Amino acid sequence: MASDESYHADLGIIGGGVGGLGCAIIAAYKGLTVSVFEGGRLGGIVTTLYARKLVENYPGTPSILAKRLIDEFVIQSQEVEAEIINERVVKVTKKDDILSVITNESSYNFRSLVIATGSRPAELGVPGENKFKRKDRGLYNFVTDPDRFKGCTVLVVGGGDTAIDAVRAISGIAKKIYLCHRRDSFRAAETTVQEIVDNDLAEIIYLHQLKSLEGEDKLEKAVLEQVETKEEKTLEVDKCVLAVGLKTSLEIFEDIGLETDGKYVLVDREMRTNIPGVFAIGDIASKYQLIVIAVAQGAIAAHNAFGMIRKPYWYKDEEWPKEIC
Repeated sequence: MASDESYHADLGIIGGGVGGLGCAIIAAYKGLTVSVFEGGRLGGIVTTLYARKLVENYPGTPSILAKRLIDEFVIQSQEVEAEIINERVVKVTKKDDILSVITNESSYNFRSLVIATGSRPAELGVPGENKFKRKDRGLYNFVTDPDRFKGCTVLVVGGGDTAIDAVRAISGIAKKIYLCHRRDSFRAAETTVQEIVDNDLAEIIYLHQLKSLEGEDKLEKAVLEQVETKEEKTLEVDKCVLAVGLKTSLEIFEDIGLETDGKYVLVDREMRTNIPGVFAIGDIASKYQLIVIAVAQGAIAAHNAFGMIRKPYWYKDEEWPKEIC
């Protein structure tokens, strides 16, 4: 058993998105000392990619601006005295009962860890993608500034909520919007899809996928391919929103032997990983990429971390799972 002096705090949380901040609030409220590591901006992908978007599906806060929602999380984290460490985590190690977080500046020891590193936009790897996604040359993953699309012909690629939200955000601003999806129906919320159809907000191109992006200094054309016949269609466009999902990064957790399926960290219903003392929540542990899910999972992890560390009479100290099915 390590001495109390060995630990920086009870609980370390890697990631300052909604899941990490929500977990910090609950854990600190219950009495644990908590440190949250965030090398970028607090709020994670919610802040960096769609701070100006209205969040319409977080219960209790109808149509709240994403940035405002994150501000409330941060304020509450400060009120319960959760520590925010603005450093980038580069490695995680475990020795006996000490879990260590190594950052670009220092090293910190904890009794328990919660992995809440979230996700980032996925890539298709098509020709022209790398060329046009830099320096405002025409390719984007999210609509962070609708005015950037004013008077433009825009191609939106994707079938989820992000793609549909992009169309809604620039409708009435862009000159023309194409919405391309490789399937014959959308996985986004039916109500928002129907809004686009009913109001003719975009020309929908079903059963097509993006094959390449072309142009000299800036984006000029997008080549689409019919998924069955492979027939090509070329569109003249000024901008493209590539909203094809999110991906996770697992590399920094390899040294502790964390079980994954290649995309997600594997957890049980208590958000426990196969490593004793380590939990995972949010986008890195769940296919349900919703704020409410990440927050709920953060609360579960906080509850179990408190029970594991403080061992109150009501906590069932179950044997930690050796593998996650």
